[in-house]
This record gives sequence, structure tokens and C-alpha cells, in this order.
Amino acid sequence: MLRIITILALLLLTLPARAEVPLTGYFTATKTCPALQSISRETNPGDITTRPGTAYDLVAGNKDRPTHLWIVIPGAEPDRRWVSVDCGTRSTDAEGRVDEPTPPAPPPTYRGTQYILAVNWQPAFCELSPRKTECRNQRGTSFEATNFTLHGLWPQPRSNEYCNVSPGDRYASEDGRWRDLPILDLSLAIRRDLDEVMPGSQSGLDRHEWTKHGTCYGTSAREYYADALDLMLALNTSEVAQLFASNIGKRITLTQIRSAFDSAFGPGAGERVRMTCEADGNRTIITELTIGLTGKIDGPDSLPSLIAAASPTDGGCRSGQVDAVGLR
Repeated sequence: MLRIITILALLLLTLPARAEVPLTGYFTATKTCPALQSISRETNPGDITTRPGTAYDLVAGNKDRPTHLWIVIPGAEPDRRWVSVDCGTRSTDAEGRVDEPTPPAPPPTYRGTQYILAVNWQPAFCELSPRKTECRNQRGTSFEATNFTLHGLWPQPRSNEYCNVSPGDRYASEDGRWRDLPILDLSLAIRRDLDEVMPGSQSGLDRHEWTKHGTCYGTSAREYYADALDLMLALNTSEVAQLFASNIGKRITLTQIRSAFDSAFGPGAGERVRMTCEADGNRTIITELTIGLTGKIDGPDSLPSLIAAASPTDGGCRSGQVDAVGLR
């Protein structure tokens, strides 16, 4: 008898605390959201989150018109978790007992700057951070000797950071312990291209940028970096990259850079670009460009329209030297 009572008690612990409405089908995540063991207490053993683009088996809704869905997350303990209905879409069979919630209205057209694409001139970055692994490995024939490198793709406003990131991962990111962050699930092709265009990945910059900014992008890490790589391809095959590559060791002005953006990506594009410079001894070197973007990133050819839809910005520094590979 005691054994039966114990089994019943264990079953009650694994079931929802109140009567639920059974569901069939699956739930496909569109966001990274916490997967809760208890809705009311907001407990989340293991800091489990949904992965955008992944489909999960449906078990139940918390009421007739659910605010949360009970899904199965393989590998979680326990594996049945509650997620908010607005974290994805669901498919139920024709006999499903729960009415579909009213679809949300389409989002309004974004006004202002939706993303910032931040790109480094890596030789200048390394002048100021010579102990970084990627800087010790820099060579005259390296990709970054004549191309822009990826710092990050930042959803705006700047406060839009660390979306559904565990406290431990956030602390590691902010503390500079980037190699302690989870390894990213990237395809071999994306990994190869990212390692080239983001040399900082040797120091874990790719993990830090995903944790801080990519988690607020609304996609998987693969899609986030695939979009960033498309933007970098468009920039590095443009007149802007040619301007820098042909003036290594020389000073160029913000006016020249903005003119190159206008020529490459359309009139007014330069007004969406800001330049950052740093003092290095008796000279001023260009370290970074930040480019405003708004709209859907849809391949390299979308860069002109993305820049045109963003808001103008101040230009930052007025001129600086294009640094060459190698430390002074």
C-alpha cells in the first residue's frame, strides 16, 4: 500500500497542479524563451530555454484559451515544461479541443534605426589590444589586413541586450570570460566564414556577441550569423573597403568615407555611418565604423535598402589613419 501511495505522489509531482486542456500536434519556437516547470512560481531547473526554429511535442494548454503551453523538451529534467504562447506557433489536429488564439496584428513598420552593424579595422584594434590571441596571430596576408572585420550586429535600442540569458552566462559575458560561454550551434560553412570575418572568435567574441546581442535578434545563432555574414560580404566587396585597402598607412576623412558609402549603397547612405577613432601615440587611427540598418536582412543585396531606411547619425571623428598590420 505504501508503495502505491509513493508512486501516486511521484506522479502528482510531475503533472500540472490543475486540470489542463489536452492538446496534440507540436509547438515551433520562434523566440528564445524560458521553459518553466511551474508557471506560478516561475521555476526553471537547468535554465532551459526554447530554441528558435525547433519543434516540440505539445501536451496541453493551461486553459481553454491558453496563455501557456505544456511541451516536451528532450534532455530537460523534467522534460515537460511550460512556455508562453507568444514564444512560437502551434499546430494541432482537427480534433484539438483548444481554440487557436487570435493572431496578433502585424507589427508596424519599424521607425528609426533597427540594427547597428559594427565593423572593426582590425589592425587598429590590435594596436590597442596587442595581447589578444587574434592579434598575436595577425599576418600581412591575413584577411583582416585589407578587409573589415565583424564586431557585431546589435538590435536597437542599445538596452535590448541579454534576452532570456541565464544569470551565469550574462555574468561570464560581462566579466570577459567569453570562452566559458556555451559553444554555438553553427554549420561548418558558417563557422568557417565567421572565423575569417570575425577573428575575435579566437577569443570567444562570437559567443559574447550572440549572448549579449544575438539572443535579442529573434532567430537561432545560425540565422543571426548568416545574416551578419551577408552584410559583411556586401561591405567588403564595396568601394568602402577599396577606399580603406588603398589608403593603408594614410589618413582619410569622414567625408571620403561617407562619399564612398553614397557611391556604393545609394545617396544618403553615408549619413547613416559613424566613425570611431582612437589616439595611438602621436597619431589618430580609425578603429570602427557603425552602420545603421532598418528592415529585413535578406542577403547581401539588401544592404542598400537597409541603410536607406535607417535614421541619420552624427559622424563621430572627422579623420584618422588607416592602420597597417603589425604593431608600432
